[in-house]
Amino acid sequence: MKYRASLAVVLGAGCLTGCSSGGRAGGADLRVGWEVLRNYADERGVRFEAELTLTNKGTSPLPSDNWALYFNAMGRVRPERSPRGIEISHVNGDFNRLTPREGFQPLSPGSSLSWRFTVPGWSISESDAPGGFYLVYRDEQGRELPPEPLPPVSVRPFVTEAQTRRTPGDLVPIPTPEGRFHRNQQVSLLYSDQFSPILPTPVKLQRQPEDWVLDASVEIHHGPELESEARYLAEALEVLLGRPPAVSAGVQRSPRRIVLRTGRLTLPGVGSAESYRLTVGPSGVEIVGNGPSGVFYGIQTLRSWIPAEAYGQRRDTITLDGLLVEDGPRFAYRGLHLDVARNFHSKASVMKLLELMSFYKLNKFHFHITDDEGWRWEVEGLAKLTEVGSRRGHTLDERDRLVPSYGSGPFPDPQLSSGSGYYTRQDLIEILQYAHRRHIEVIPEIDVPGHARAAIKSMEARAARFQADGGAEAAAEYRLVHPEDESEYRSIQGWSSNVVDVCQDSTFRFLGKVFDELIAIYREAKVPLRVVHTGGDEVPSGVWEGSPACRQLLRSGRKGVQSMADLPYYFLRRVGDLLAERNLINGGWEEIGLKDQLEGGHGAKTPNPEFVDRRFQVYVWNSVWGEAGAENGYRLANAGYPVVLCNASNLYFDQAYNKDPQEPGQSWAGYVNTRKPFEFTPLDVYKSAREDYFGKPIAPERLRDATRLTDQGRKQILGIQGQLWSETLVSPERLEYMAFPKMLGLAERAWAPTPGWARLENSQERERALAPAWNRFANSLGQRELPRLDLLLGGVHYRLPLPGAVVEEGKLRANVLFPGLQIRYTTDGSEPTSESALYTGPAAVSGIVKLKTFNTRGRGSRTSVVQ
Repeated sequence: MKYRASLAVVLGAGCLTGCSSGGRAGGADLRVGWEVLRNYADERGVRFEAELTLTNKGTSPLPSDNWALYFNAMGRVRPERSPRGIEISHVNGDFNRLTPREGFQPLSPGSSLSWRFTVPGWSISESDAPGGFYLVYRDEQGRELPPEPLPPVSVRPFVTEAQTRRTPGDLVPIPTPEGRFHRNQQVSLLYSDQFSPILPTPVKLQRQPEDWVLDASVEIHHGPELESEARYLAEALEVLLGRPPAVSAGVQRSPRRIVLRTGRLTLPGVGSAESYRLTVGPSGVEIVGNGPSGVFYGIQTLRSWIPAEAYGQRRDTITLDGLLVEDGPRFAYRGLHLDVARNFHSKASVMKLLELMSFYKLNKFHFHITDDEGWRWEVEGLAKLTEVGSRRGHTLDERDRLVPSYGSGPFPDPQLSSGSGYYTRQDLIEILQYAHRRHIEVIPEIDVPGHARAAIKSMEARAARFQADGGAEAAAEYRLVHPEDESEYRSIQGWSSNVVDVCQDSTFRFLGKVFDELIAIYREAKVPLRVVHTGGDEVPSGVWEGSPACRQLLRSGRKGVQSMADLPYYFLRRVGDLLAERNLINGGWEEIGLKDQLEGGHGAKTPNPEFVDRRFQVYVWNSVWGEAGAENGYRLANAGYPVVLCNASNLYFDQAYNKDPQEPGQSWAGYVNTRKPFEFTPLDVYKSAREDYFGKPIAPERLRDATRLTDQGRKQILGIQGQLWSETLVSPERLEYMAFPKMLGLAERAWAPTPGWARLENSQERERALAPAWNRFANSLGQRELPRLDLLLGGVHYRLPLPGAVVEEGKLRANVLFPGLQIRYTTDGSEPTSESALYTGPAAVSGIVKLKTFNTRGRGSRTSVVQ
């Protein structure tokens, strides 16, 4: 569900265990170069060809035997041309091994070896490169010596058409300074009163004639049940004023008070508990909410109304212009998903993301805390889940850790690898309380039956421990696969043995234990648990066919199981029962609500009526323009399922911003830039369909007969959610780069009223109306939101767009995607800095011109180069 081919990331490490020893090359002596030779390298156009080069930069040779080179690479590597005596083998997932065989000649100092291979899919980005290379020697007794990491991979430029096109029909261009310049001409610098000063845009905003002065002498008075909101506001103002305003119960009014209270608001089109009215004027500030959440969002609007520069340094007074806002959300579900299994992200990073979500009025945090590559939370009584499942490092038996993935390297220490780490029970309690105070519901995901390899390997390690002590019954208690299962399958990410055995009672005993532990953690945090997301996606063909437990279940004919095709629905019934017994909603990816139309599976999908009334909540992801899944969301909603739209084409934030090979991220769903979520039309997604993921325009007639929402189906659309899958999110900075400013477009579409342009049926009229709306939003980002993100929470590492530029008749002309950001340039070949010449208009230049976009803190974008 998450991606079509697993992508490795480039992670560098120094030589931590010694480099050269005993007259042989060490890991730090070796260099790996990587070059994509061509995409669409086979007749079907579904594989790419690449070349790896290994160079010895040391003073000793790489010997002829007793070593292995391990690495992660997208897909399954298949050698096409290898040097004599070299063997490349696939271990599991994206983990591979290169070993010498008979005939291999030592690699002498200064020498290189190259070999070619093909891999499924395409590779057009530096972040697609293989990574995490490390060398392991064996001693004379055949015992492995400590692993030795290699330096980062050197990626050769993507230059030719075959290197930069995913398929022969790929029409998406590589961004150029000239191309950016012409696209950026669609936006222009606006005055501050020409765009919304608040994002997401309120239902009603009126400026008032008289302003109000905020200082630390102001008192915050609150009504019943609003102490938490009042304390939150006081803490937020303390950051700006140096000390917090006093907080007291009651709603006394005076010019020196901020009053928070609940009341019954009757606002046009606004009626949920999250609705509010904010007034700023000479009589003080008043926030009235239909409920505590409405008061909280009024507080966030007040914080947004504070000038961005006030976040830069503490001051005694802050002058606020008069304001009246009446507001409420478009959708009840406004979500963001974060995967911490593929690459781990700390509690601090999670909390920062939650604070930013709340600032922009998002209210659902989908916490993807388990997957094949990691189990990320502490479960009492099942210590192996974190002892084994939270650690990645060099291993071939996985008895105490998982194999490396996504270039995470050989060392399981979380300080050295983003592949290792977990949240303690107390960490989770603090995260839940932090989110709850910000009116964010945390929806944990326990991904089953597929994507479960971390859990499977952990429970196998647990079983081995009890078996060693003679405790056969205890060993089998929570086992997730049958020890005699001979099923052969491979997941889309390359894993074998990553699906739990749905025919064993021990599987459901394990899930019941996990669900109960989640309930206990939420209870201790004093936070309600309402939904548990159980995944349910991407189960490969071939699973369970060799399971003795499943053969026995089929022979018995019990519980409606007549064939292998019935097993997925049998599993969903039992998981649904486990959650229903605990009064929990079963969330899952769209697959849990769909059924194969063809016997045996893997045919066309249709909504499964069996689970409509079983409290199943489906998250629809596989809506990629150009493929068959684009209608699934509406089909499921029309059938009666509550639906959260997570459409990959617009809302998968792990997809690269564009096709620049230096731009990190994936591309299987196309490219998702900041505009994609902004222009998403949830209740008529076909209006968002301009082109497929290869850039081919989508003709209106292709969508004429597509499934539309019925009146009842519209009521089943709970809202929308952005996704942050973490295969390439190897640091907090990368996480923020991929999330921002995309998340602001998501917030706008989730909260703000349906925009006028989205109501237009004529595509040309709609495009004409969308253009000025996007210009206003781009100005909001460039002039208000990004400058505030430079200062909020110590600064956010959002993506700065590269400037567009052309040189015409000897004069430089430049522009930027978000008006208000600075452009600086050089003409002497040096890299621009925050002190370089500021572009203010056409300037005479000669030779090579380098340009960067800069934010208010002096951080620059990557470089644009024109001549």
